[in-house]
Amino acid sequence: MATEIVTRDDVIRSLNGLPAEGLAEVRRFVEFVRFEAMRRPRKLVKLGGLWKDWHPITEDIAQARKEMWGRFGERELA
Repeated sequence: MATEIVTRDDVIRSLNGLPAEGLAEVRRFVEFVRFEAMRRPRKLVKLGGLWKDWHPITEDIAQARKEMWGRFGERELA
């Protein structure tokens, strides 16, 4: 998905035709966006090593799952 480039002039042109109620709503939204941007700055999260201590499912767990869920969804017809 491509990010659209929007300039301040584009936004100002869009605001020119709004009624006062619309301008008030836009201002509240802008304040919200500003607050969110200040509250939690964007950080890059690296997931390298996330699975380094992962162990495959053992036979015991696989057997327990099979016993527990083996007939799940089946209904008995009387």
